[in-house]
Amino acid sequence: MTNLTLYHNGPSTCSQKVRLILELKKLDYESKSLDLMSGEQHDPEYVKLNPNHVVPTLVVNDMALIESSLINEYLEDTFPEIKARPSDPSSIHKMRLWIKYIDSYHPQCGSITYGIGVRNIILQKTREEIDQDVANIPDEVKRKNRIALLEKGLQAPIVIEGIKQSKIFLDKLENELGESEWLYGDSFGLADAATIPYIIRMDQLALSSLFNESTRSNIYSWYNKIQKMDIFQKAVTEYLPQPLVAVLNKFGEDQKDQVLTIMEND
Repeated sequence: MTNLTLYHNGPSTCSQKVRLILELKKLDYESKSLDLMSGEQHDPEYVKLNPNHVVPTLVVNDMALIESSLINEYLEDTFPEIKARPSDPSSIHKMRLWIKYIDSYHPQCGSITYGIGVRNIILQKTREEIDQDVANIPDEVKRKNRIALLEKGLQAPIVIEGIKQSKIFLDKLENELGESEWLYGDSFGLADAATIPYIIRMDQLALSSLFNESTRSNIYSWYNKIQKMDIFQKAVTEYLPQPLVAVLNKFGEDQKDQVLTIMEND
């Protein structure tokens, strides 16, 4: 018998990716939720499982798996009864190229999430708490980027780049969805699970005008279709703290014009 334990966080994009595939495959798992705002991802016992201080981590019996895209490939290989990957090698190659791109886009979404929304939450902490949060980040480049982001907000170069790269991401996704109603398969699969959390995040940041019926209709249709799936309710909606979503939306509304201006000036 395989025992699955998922260490994750409700709003975390990468946690959503894995929960979506777990739900798609109807796999039971023990949920271990981590509070990222209070720094539970830096707890020494958790870091033994995931030395990168991030979520998710899937423990399979006594084996810890990290990196959401690789976790989902593992789940597909181990539990293939409900398929989440296309059948032909050509489509698999395209799917993996797309997921590789999505993984490279992930930090850009993190930058706009912090620059638009989470920064304003963090700044309510004491100076000592903020300094400790930054010190806990294991990667030196990420520490420096976090400092710049907290100091400058939308004016931080990393946030400006994240906004510009988000436009590129949306254009690429709109184009990919022009080929099929799903990404590289006949039904919801690994590529869809890897991608949809970033559309959810933009929606939370009051940027849904970027993918409505008039702007990017393919994304609009795809997003609406996924929101109606049972797995979306179980893997996403049930784990979203509505007070946090409301705060992100408020900060997004307050800065939306600035964000769109940065996009348009690319």
